[in-house]
Amino acid sequence: MKFLVCLSLFSFAVSSPLEQVKGIDNYFPTSFVRAAGNHGHHHVTPTDKFVGFSAGLTKMLKTNDTDLVVYDRVFLNMGNGYDSSTGVFTCPNAGTYAFLVHGVSTATSQLNLDIYRNNNYTVSVFAHVNNGYASGHQSIILQLDQQDIVFVQARGVSALYGQRNEVYSTFSGFMVVPNIGRTGIVTTPPPMGNIIG
Repeated sequence: MKFLVCLSLFSFAVSSPLEQVKGIDNYFPTSFVRAAGNHGHHHVTPTDKFVGFSAGLTKMLKTNDTDLVVYDRVFLNMGNGYDSSTGVFTCPNAGTYAFLVHGVSTATSQLNLDIYRNNNYTVSVFAHVNNGYASGHQSIILQLDQQDIVFVQARGVSALYGQRNEVYSTFSGFMVVPNIGRTGIVTTPPPMGNIIG
């Protein structure tokens, strides 16, 4: 019995990277692993089913109640779900998604933001200290249908710190688990506040 357990563990330890990710095509059902390069390593590449984005704020931003925050510098936009002109992520493929929001308030104001799925409030980000900068962070996992939207909206008067070469405020999201075949469509766009960015 001990011999079989040891043999099994040894077999997994010496298996190639390609063998260790064999089931990944079923997870994101398009070719996911490309052939080995010059050094013999297999490289994992994204599929047309995977979705992920990350964007940051490159300027000081003052918001009023219900303003949408537009993160203008896009670092990644796989699936083209994030719109840098509106700050809205539109889900291209149904599945379970993780979202992360980070922000820094200016020295003379507070940071108070809400994350929405369609027209439904989910969670908030808050940061404030007297006469100083403060940071706030939030994350949430959501089940999304195709064409659902997720965005960051201000609550009350807020201010986010940002500079061209100092990006502290970010909005990111990525697919955790795909849900192929779930295609619920939002036919009527939900009401949203003013777009600020």
